[in-house]
Amino acid sequence: MRKYLILLLLASLSFPGFAQEQGSTFKLKDLPDDHWAAAAVYDLVKLGVTKGYPDGTYRGNKTINRYEIAIFLSKLAKAIGSDDLKTELKQLRDQVLAVQQAPRDELAVTGNYEGDWKAGNVLAAAGSSREGVANYRLKMTAQKVLGENADLKINLDTMDYGYFSDGTLGQPGRGMLATDLLDIESNINLDLSEWRLAHPVALKLTYGPGAKQHVADPTGAFPSEIGTTYLRPDTGVLAATKLFGFDIRGGYYSVPGATLETSGRINASRIIGGIGFTLEKFVLLNSLRIDLAGDYVSRGLFSSTDRSVKAKVSLQAPLGSKAEAGATVGLGRSPSQMMVAGTLALNDPLDTGTVLTIKVAKVGSEYISPSYANENFDLAGYDAFDRPYENATVNFGGQLVQIISDRARLVGKGDLRLAGDYQYQGPLARLTAQGGVQYNLAPNVNVDAAYRVYQDKALNDTSDLAQVGLIYKF
Repeated sequence: MRKYLILLLLASLSFPGFAQEQGSTFKLKDLPDDHWAAAAVYDLVKLGVTKGYPDGTYRGNKTINRYEIAIFLSKLAKAIGSDDLKTELKQLRDQVLAVQQAPRDELAVTGNYEGDWKAGNVLAAAGSSREGVANYRLKMTAQKVLGENADLKINLDTMDYGYFSDGTLGQPGRGMLATDLLDIESNINLDLSEWRLAHPVALKLTYGPGAKQHVADPTGAFPSEIGTTYLRPDTGVLAATKLFGFDIRGGYYSVPGATLETSGRINASRIIGGIGFTLEKFVLLNSLRIDLAGDYVSRGLFSSTDRSVKAKVSLQAPLGSKAEAGATVGLGRSPSQMMVAGTLALNDPLDTGTVLTIKVAKVGSEYISPSYANENFDLAGYDAFDRPYENATVNFGGQLVQIISDRARLVGKGDLRLAGDYQYQGPLARLTAQGGVQYNLAPNVNVDAAYRVYQDKALNDTSDLAQVGLIYKF
């Protein structure tokens, strides 16, 4: 199609010349046949768009000016027929719109299977006896587009329910397929222009078990797994839209950990709200994203006395094209009821295939209310191993990825947790470090191997684990 000829123009605009007709044997003195742009330039020569300079050179590195661009565009339009091109572009646009608006009756199913084999206390001098476990996690998503503005997703996630029982599966409401392993998500865009809202309101309705967490280590060989959290959706509804340039959101959720009983009664509720906006050209930054969020948790449907109220301010700013920094402050009446966290992400700044993420967080001793420890366990965020930050701790961690080739990469991550006084001592202090390699065995198959060392001051012990895993996507 003629529209592909536009690509030839884009490829050659950095190599200017003056347009005249040429024969098929014409050669430019300073353009070797093996040059990466030679084919594109000679295609334009055949069309009569250019032939270079009178001395037979093309001068591909010479700066092009607006007059030369005008000559290129005029000659190209005549060569390919501008009227026909407009017609084809209109047809292409109509075809794209028809595909977007066509009803979709098919049910798309995707997912992945994760299996890994762990050995505990392999090289550690202390600790309990060596143990081994085989873990698996099956995740599947069935998605159906219900119309132009609505879709439905049904997710199956076995988490860790098929292995490594932490002793809680026998409790009422735990380990049941409908309540724990399945979750449902529906997205609906509401056009409220009749109510003078310029932007649609996006509704997200979810039914799920909420985040699930390892709370024990029955083997005694994998203490670093305690606290590992499997992120799942909560049950509730979230609405989001734009208003006067601000991003507005608000929602209601039943709280995980004290969510729906088999009778359907709600034991705890969460109301969230937020407003965000972006400042362009702020001081020395190209842009600065500011988000204000509120979190209200209460017993039962609502409560005015037994409740936890939190507010957060988050800042995010790109530092060039390969770096981004962020900061979050959890507000409180006193320093002990506050939390401060920061992140720095470097996306291959030196073009060496290195990606680095650094995370720091200081959590006050009373930031997470003891009355809502089960409901707000993840209020302060997570470390590099998906374990939630806790009260009265200072945390340093992150992840380093080094790309070796298209298929292989080295991955290292670590987390150092100190007591609130910045001392590596006391029952909350611990150190976790892990290094490994990931390899793309086939287009849909990845294998990885890792070794982790874990030191826990509460146990006054050091343990380790070795892991080999496989991920198959379908």
